[in-house]
Amino acid sequence: MVLYFIATVFLSATLLFSVQPMVAKSLLPVFGGSSSVWTTCMLFYQTVLLLGYLYAHFVMKRVPRKVQLVGHVAMLVVALVAGVLYDTPTPPPEASTFPVPWLILQLLLVSGLPFFMISSAGPLVQGWFARTGHARAHDPYFLYAASNAGSLIGLLAYPFVIEPMIGLDTQRMVWLGGFGLFVVLSAGAIMMTRSGSGEGSKEDESTENDSISWKRRLRWMFYAFVPSTMLLGVTSHISMDIASFPMLWVLPLAVYLVTMIIAFAVNAERLVDSMRKPVVAALIGAGVLVAIRIQSIASIEAVIAVQMILLTTVGLLGHGMLSADRPRVSHLTEFYLVMSIGGALGGFFNGIVAPLVFQTTWEYQIALLCAAALLPWRTISTISEPKDRKRAKLVRYALPFVSLVLVVLSGMMASQLIRAVGLMEWTPIIIFVLMVLIPMLLLILSWRDGLASVLLLLVPVGVSAIEEFADPNTLYRERTFYGVLSVVDKGYVDPVTLEWTVIRSLQHGTTDHGIEVIDPDRIGPAVPQGYYNPMGPCGMTVRAVQGMRPLGMRVGAVGLGTGAVAAFNRETDLINYFEIDPGVADIAQDPEYFSYLTDAQGELSVELGDGRLLLEQERTRGEEPYDLLIIDAFSSDSIPVHLLTQEAVGLYFDRITDDGVVLIHISNRHLNLHPLVFRLGDAHESIVLYRDQLMSEIDENQRQYWLPSTWMALTKNRETAVALSRAGMQVMEQPEFDVRIWTDQYSNILPLFE
Repeated sequence: MVLYFIATVFLSATLLFSVQPMVAKSLLPVFGGSSSVWTTCMLFYQTVLLLGYLYAHFVMKRVPRKVQLVGHVAMLVVALVAGVLYDTPTPPPEASTFPVPWLILQLLLVSGLPFFMISSAGPLVQGWFARTGHARAHDPYFLYAASNAGSLIGLLAYPFVIEPMIGLDTQRMVWLGGFGLFVVLSAGAIMMTRSGSGEGSKEDESTENDSISWKRRLRWMFYAFVPSTMLLGVTSHISMDIASFPMLWVLPLAVYLVTMIIAFAVNAERLVDSMRKPVVAALIGAGVLVAIRIQSIASIEAVIAVQMILLTTVGLLGHGMLSADRPRVSHLTEFYLVMSIGGALGGFFNGIVAPLVFQTTWEYQIALLCAAALLPWRTISTISEPKDRKRAKLVRYALPFVSLVLVVLSGMMASQLIRAVGLMEWTPIIIFVLMVLIPMLLLILSWRDGLASVLLLLVPVGVSAIEEFADPNTLYRERTFYGVLSVVDKGYVDPVTLEWTVIRSLQHGTTDHGIEVIDPDRIGPAVPQGYYNPMGPCGMTVRAVQGMRPLGMRVGAVGLGTGAVAAFNRETDLINYFEIDPGVADIAQDPEYFSYLTDAQGELSVELGDGRLLLEQERTRGEEPYDLLIIDAFSSDSIPVHLLTQEAVGLYFDRITDDGVVLIHISNRHLNLHPLVFRLGDAHESIVLYRDQLMSEIDENQRQYWLPSTWMALTKNRETAVALSRAGMQVMEQPEFDVRIWTDQYSNILPLFE
């Protein structure tokens, strides 16, 4: 019997957590590969999980056994039918500009009812087991560990087994087959329970009729909220600048589940005591990284390692405190219901509140403060010894005050002091030590008091937030569904003219999306800078195509940035931009920030929506093809996978002339896309060319304005390939290594990591 119930709850959890990355991946193409897709999916699934637990609580408390057998199994069958009937539909183009309502609607249609029914299985199966009369029925919490183990296996199987081997359509069929098996197992589990009402046995009522206070329920919510918001914050943190794909979604969620499995499988009180110091150490490391903004320069391994350590320690502490405070079996479903409310609140905070209220990703810093608040708060008035009470007061109030004083003094006096002793080059290091490192290290002294830890951590985290908010070089900042957009000015002394020069950039996360030199005395249109400089691969390709089209050319560009490519336009040229982020379009078209679009010659337009969907609509309408199609659509430094599939490249060739060019920007800090793009071009019988503009190739006088970049060009016309070669592009004969070609049904980003 025990094995039967373990198998039932294990299967339900496996299905529950494998459907999440599967459905999220199917929806990614609509939203440009944005990491916010996963955050929104998590918000939806956490909310449905809450509803599932509420349903389980009602069923176990109010519904008789016979009604459960008929009614619950009938609802499972209806959910299975709904899963078979509903598939991911083709979205309208405007869905990508205001995505959250459409995304939630599709999640509701595609997986809402099946997920709702499976999400109720955890507490239901445990409740059913508690009514079987088995020797272990008095404590069914061991099934929760089995449930989490199934969740973990379902998660890890997706990126490592399911995604690399099975296409999306087949994945869906296999999942529905597993759901059908779960319906049968659920019916058998209900039949094994004892007959009676949903209220449970009289013995339960007599021995476990203890009430749960609202204070205790709020504690459960907070204990669940902190790991949940930390999970989503860490996931966004690592996926924003790497890539939005299931592996980077699954890894943090797997760590989260492992901490829950451990917390409910070991001595919870001992676990909580042992995790206090590690949490403080992890908070110090994460706080330092936030303060010095190392995310943009650190290796992928270092970033992921630090964030996983942080999530592990916080998860073990929060879930350990939940496990240590779990009630008796009579309140089992209520416990899971309240716990799911805390988890859903974490999703609501990260998915809804933070994007609407904060201009940047401050929810991550808030999660750090909440993690510190998990540490037990000492009640100073109850300490008997006067010396110990005095010491506790000093830790709680004096250490944060000292930390704050150091920050204020360093801000006011450090530069003058360093200048007086002639050590100007050490100014940043000394300020960092005074403002960040010392306050962080003081946390070690306050690890026994959660309030003292919060107050100490608040100093460097608050300084970092204020510094970011009050940065005079930031002219504009906006947070959209697709990330944080900033318009930033940086000043340099021009090495040629020796004059002070202002360089303005559009930053998406930590990546520059375009650069313009601000010159009030300039006559004529601005010269393209950054990745689009005249001597770079993009510039040489545009000139080559213009040479083949002396009377004018048509250019399509997926990804707007600052619109620098438009600066190459002649009066007879046309360029049509496709931009998924309305915030980017607003900034690029505002002459107060950038002048590329307003000063461009020829005909120009900007269409909002996913570039691939808009190109497909153009093909359907039979619109005139392009001579040059530029694919430059990155979300921060990540790659929208749906723009690099065999079907996508086939669409690109349909939208260019017979002698046209597809130019793809593949610069990336973490991924080597050369082999993939070569395979895509080779599959369509095209000639593949590429060019890496290295920093060493850029003149020293231009390095402040030009950025190194890597581009690949695909064409089916030999004369066009010759023209590109003469312009400076190089023919690619074979890739560095072989990879399996991506399709709309299959993609695997792991082999491309450098």
